[in-house]
Amino acid sequence: LVGSEMCIRDSSYIVQNMEFEFPSVIIDLNSSQLRAGISNCDLPTVLVPTAYSKLNDSGSNGKKYAFDDDIDLHPESDIYTLFNDGVLYNWDAMPEYLNFIYKKLQVDVNKQEIPLVLAENAWTPNKSKSKALEVAFENLEVPLFSLLKRQVCTAYSLSKPSAAVVVDVDDDFVSVTPVSNGRVLSKGIVRTKYGGNYLRLFAMEYIKSQLANGKSQDNIEDALIPRYFQGKNMKMSDSFKRYQTGKSLDDFKENILTSSLLKVDPLQKDIPRDNQLGLTRGAGPLEQKNYELPNKYTIKNIGIDQYKLAEPIFRPYEYAKWLDPVNAYGVSSDAEGVGSLIFTSMKNVGGTGEMYVNLLNNIVISGSTSYLPQMEQRIIQDLRMYVQDYSLSTYLAPDMIERAADSWIGASILTSCAVADFDHLFVTREEYLENGEGYALEKFK
Repeated sequence: LVGSEMCIRDSSYIVQNMEFEFPSVIIDLNSSQLRAGISNCDLPTVLVPTAYSKLNDSGSNGKKYAFDDDIDLHPESDIYTLFNDGVLYNWDAMPEYLNFIYKKLQVDVNKQEIPLVLAENAWTPNKSKSKALEVAFENLEVPLFSLLKRQVCTAYSLSKPSAAVVVDVDDDFVSVTPVSNGRVLSKGIVRTKYGGNYLRLFAMEYIKSQLANGKSQDNIEDALIPRYFQGKNMKMSDSFKRYQTGKSLDDFKENILTSSLLKVDPLQKDIPRDNQLGLTRGAGPLEQKNYELPNKYTIKNIGIDQYKLAEPIFRPYEYAKWLDPVNAYGVSSDAEGVGSLIFTSMKNVGGTGEMYVNLLNNIVISGSTSYLPQMEQRIIQDLRMYVQDYSLSTYLAPDMIERAADSWIGASILTSCAVADFDHLFVTREEYLENGEGYALEKFK
């Protein structure tokens, strides 16, 4: 955070002239975790979860909300989410949330002098854009404001704005967004809700079965509540429990799950030895893993389930049907996995053969659930079933920190002096007040 303060002191700012470099507050509206920082820093310096606690009157010291680590201090309060389907829909707490971020960045005292840049998903509707404008210009009273598309920012961060297929494997969605000449090809946007949070369902059922097999006395909720909250007999709201157990499930996924290079069926018990080298890219037989739950129960020798618990992201319906034979948890029989989504996107684009060549040679994989080992190779193999006449090239940043920040980095590049078209990227507060919301929305369409 000290670094943020140092970065902003390195540049000057004159509001009447937009055509030179000035520091901005950039916030990446990622539905898993908001990332914020000052534009002339290399990386975002503030990362906060996209949930908040709505406080009860008692013990809140007049505060209405709790964010970030402060959520854990109010277990009796309800937890609310900000995003649905990758879109920020819950704006009730956003003015206070953004003030919280400004304080973390140590720029809250002069926020009315610093431009604000928000990066949002390409399918965000005008209703949400309107709320962003209202909060920026009426609540925060920033002098300059820009709304960017996250997928375009990702393409810029990887020097691929001329052609890229941005595949976001996030917590609450999986999306495919083609970008050409710095613009989103809107008719090619496709997405599903079967991302990382969908995998929680299967991880939960697996852990339940392991507790039962091990004759553990704890139920699934008690086993997953973080150790800090166990044995204290404190009152916890149901939403607080779901929030905490969700964090435990995410830790389990990050440590155990691996993408299989071959399809693994739900009832499959083992992997024929002839296939094991293919599944592990020649690295030898599958290495079994152990995992200790928050209640100190250890699940031992996790083998093929490392693959099976990641498989639903590639085959959402088949695995839902296995867990729930009657209703398949409401998953449609034509629900698409990642590879199929890319193929559908390309069909919807309807471009020339040259465009397909350029796009399919620049498939960028990003998102909060892109940490799964071998995901890149699995996506290529699945896509190859549909696309046989074109070469395929993918890019997955090896460094998870940079991969998580790619859209923030792209927003910083896109709004920098060297690249930015200020007349099209920014709206001033005076323009907004004089010309109205419609003028600003036209710029940000």
